[in-house]
Amino acid sequence: MRAARHPGFAFLDPAVLLTEARLHAAEGAISQAITLARESAQLCRDRGHFGLEVTSLQAATGFDDPSRAARLNELALVVQGPRATVAARHASVLSGADGAGLLAVSTAWEQLGDLIAAADSAAQASAAHAERGRRAAALTAAGRAQRLAYECEGLRTPALVEALSPLPLTAREREVVTLAAAGHTNREIAERLVVSIRTVEGHLYRATAKLGTAQRSGFASILHGQ
Repeated sequence: MRAARHPGFAFLDPAVLLTEARLHAAEGAISQAITLARESAQLCRDRGHFGLEVTSLQAATGFDDPSRAARLNELALVVQGPRATVAARHASVLSGADGAGLLAVSTAWEQLGDLIAAADSAAQASAAHAERGRRAAALTAAGRAQRLAYECEGLRTPALVEALSPLPLTAREREVVTLAAAGHTNREIAERLVVSIRTVEGHLYRATAKLGTAQRSGFASILHGQ
């Protein structure tokens, strides 16, 4: 899309950024995905395309970024239709790691027909409950997330992968391990995440201690449950 860009199609720039964000998320580079989704939202805001801004900020929330909850609450007052209101609720309850609230938002998304957002918020609910030691609630939310993923023909998003394949890693460690498992060198990972090679090495060292493997092929097997 970038190679074929024409000035007459500048109105598609936010969609291009959001597509790139989703590509990075699918590859495991979540921090990059969040940055691009925010850039897409800012471009929409600058152009006065507030409905599209909601879509971009909703995507960032799905990538586990609650930082734009206040802006979504503002947009809910000016953008017609239910999406902005539910997106604002989603970001707000995610900000507070409110498992029950996230599960309620999952129901709201499903009622709107957005099964991907419903699956993500259910997965985030599972993670929030698990973090507080609420095992039964976490399993219930994970079951809902799994059912919605099945209805989406085997959907795999970062939130679903985290909830359905939990690992003893921080978000950054998982990001680095995912990129390493995909065959990226430490230098490539550092450049992609805009950190030093030493930082990448540190994350990999801690991850290998937690996962019990030092081989990148071992990372891939663990990440994919093989």
